[in-house]
Amino acid sequence: MEYIVTNGESIPQGNLEGDVDVPLAFIAGKDKRRALPREMFQRMPVVFLTKFFFALGIIATATAAIAWKPTGPVIAVAILVNGLIFAHLVELQHECMHNHAFRSPKLNRLFGVLCGVFMMSSHSHYRYDHLRHHAYLGTKINMEHFRYRFQNLNSIFGFTRAFFDPSRFGRVAGILWRALLRRPIPGIEKEKYDRDIKNEYIFYFVLLLASIAYTAYSGSWLPLLAWWAPALLVAEGVHFLIEMPEHFGLNTQTQQDVLSNTRTIRTSAIVTWFVNGNNLHTAHHYHHGVPMCNIKKLHAMMEKDIKVFEPSYRSLYRAILAGKIKHAPDETCMER
Repeated sequence: MEYIVTNGESIPQGNLEGDVDVPLAFIAGKDKRRALPREMFQRMPVVFLTKFFFALGIIATATAAIAWKPTGPVIAVAILVNGLIFAHLVELQHECMHNHAFRSPKLNRLFGVLCGVFMMSSHSHYRYDHLRHHAYLGTKINMEHFRYRFQNLNSIFGFTRAFFDPSRFGRVAGILWRALLRRPIPGIEKEKYDRDIKNEYIFYFVLLLASIAYTAYSGSWLPLLAWWAPALLVAEGVHFLIEMPEHFGLNTQTQQDVLSNTRTIRTSAIVTWFVNGNNLHTAHHYHHGVPMCNIKKLHAMMEKDIKVFEPSYRSLYRAILAGKIKHAPDETCMER
């Protein structure tokens, strides 16, 4: 591993955009990650496509239910189901932006952009920020793409406020405005990324305008009930519940050990599917070049070394609400 010293701190160096030979965050003890077997890095496109089209099938079914029988109970269930799957699709987007789904970067971007449509989550923006999060975890320049609210989660009010926090959409609107004016996006230092990010947000905006036009022309509330409401009322909060546990209450800025600054959660097979293996987050940070389809194998290889385990998502949320696991602003990049 190559490092440079910046402001007295060692920072991993290398090709941030790589797939296998990538800059890896710090780890305590003997580092055996470069000796992982090559088969650990094999992609399984059929597995990804099965997950992707299964998710779209669920959305299509829920949307059809609203169209065919728009009663209160049907609408409520469909909004919940679509919101859950929108959040799940962003986890599939995470797989694409690591280039885990396909060998082709173009295919990964295509499906990554499609996965982000419902939550207006830019594949390229997510990729730019997230690859730097992997390289810089445990250093003062660590960053997160999804900047959720982490403060005051030790109360029902604070937790609920974080769940329904719409501020990410305000950030999206700000970036879209810059994109329309062709102004540079703050924090994006590569011209190609800046261009790709703008184009993706504009694409999402065009789809949103088309859905609004369809509603105005037809008088149908289907886009509101099948897309806008699930995204705002369910998907954003559910994605917060998926992302927040990864590092909450752990020192991601100065503790240079992915085995200690990242959390693994034991859960059921169906939840593992829903979060797309994100519960095995320590293994993912151990070597993020390993595709998500192989993350269980990697976890099994290094499980004995993991220092932060949680028996379930439910137990973690309870501990946070009870104040047993607390947010420390000086040990994280999550400022809110």
